[in-house]
Amino acid sequence: MGEALALDASVVVKWFKRGEEREAEAMSLRDGVLGSRVSAVTSEWLFLETVRALVKVGYPHDKIKEVYSTLRELTSLGFIEAVPVGAALDKAVEIEAALSLYASDSVYLATAIIRGAKLVTEDRHLLREDVVDYAKREGIEILSLAEAQG
Repeated sequence: MGEALALDASVVVKWFKRGEEREAEAMSLRDGVLGSRVSAVTSEWLFLETVRALVKVGYPHDKIKEVYSTLRELTSLGFIEAVPVGAALDKAVEIEAALSLYASDSVYLATAIIRGAKLVTEDRHLLREDVVDYAKREGIEILSLAEAQG
């Protein structure tokens, strides 16, 4: 298995929603996950956030159910490790308080830290300089899709 990368919904939603900025990089990353060249980890929160992002853009309900099923299958087959929120909760609380991040962003960052994985995101909150610096102090990197491909 290749390099360990933590993924958030801002990346994974691009696997399903066409026409997104950085879609090519997201699809390349997906291919790496499916080809077992990338060891992917995420928070189980990813399921809810991906569904929410697709609902917000009017994605058809039946297609949303398919996306959810696909993501669940990818985790059950071992392509993506979905870490329970509870496993990252204490670290997420610390991060949320220290960096004034949204709960979901804090959970993704905490998951990356406890798994020692680089966090790949397109979320502007997680790409803030203070958040990137915090992650470095915790021993991980936060990368945009462009940086993860470069």
